[in-house]
Amino acid sequence: MVLVVDGNRLALEKEAKLKQKVKQLEEKEVIVKLAVIVMSDDGAGELYAKLKQEAAKRIGIKFEKKVVKDIESNKLVELIKGYGKDDEVQGIMVQRPGINWGKEHGMDRKEFEIWWEKLVKAIQPKKDVDGLRPDSEFLLAAVKAVKMVLDKNGVNKGKMVIVGSKGLMGRELIKYFSTKGFKVKGIDVEDDLVKETIKADILISATGKRNLVKGKMVKNQAVVIDMGWPKGDVEFNKVKNKAKVITPVPGGMGPLTVVSLLENLVENLYTS
Repeated sequence: MVLVVDGNRLALEKEAKLKQKVKQLEEKEVIVKLAVIVMSDDGAGELYAKLKQEAAKRIGIKFEKKVVKDIESNKLVELIKGYGKDDEVQGIMVQRPGINWGKEHGMDRKEFEIWWEKLVKAIQPKKDVDGLRPDSEFLLAAVKAVKMVLDKNGVNKGKMVIVGSKGLMGRELIKYFSTKGFKVKGIDVEDDLVKETIKADILISATGKRNLVKGKMVKNQAVVIDMGWPKGDVEFNKVKNKAKVITPVPGGMGPLTVVSLLENLVENLYTS
């Protein structure tokens, strides 16, 4: 029988523990504050920022959202550096738009990645609670969320196939799990997907292409993790009949990624 991961429930359990730690920090006069920057015409980014804001409110974390219309990189860099100098802000996150957003603003993939890298480099490593910088003190929140699901289900070995290897999330998943005893293979949408996905003990998809992963592409009793927001990469109703563990969209990895980000922020202050 398949286990459908209840990301909302697991996230709320984490939130309850974080709320207690935030109270203890406040007793020591430590105010926990996160600043999030989101592009004004990035609808998905606005949604994700809202989810973070709602979770932060439940936990007791102060939240400042800056919606920007001018996306010129030098101006955004100055904004980010300003938060870096602000002692009241302990965490900075820039909501990454999708590649299609970049195209709408006249950037091809290479230009978009250059623009994005400038923004990430402007975040102070000690405030990079989303784990975006290569030298960040924190594990990327999305990677941490995947680790949470695998740990919760006792999955610590096997062949892992990651669909969406060219994207930020795919690259970071490959980099992290390649060092953790898994046999990792990264593929992208233009590759022969079935040839690789059918071999996966753990299949992770992070492309944002709805219903990309079909039932015929999944090995029996595989662990299937859907990171494809906002609609989901996995044809859920077909794949769940073959999977051992599966994450739904919505209500799966989204809440876990949000709480992982906030956990990075709180735990860093709590242990420092």
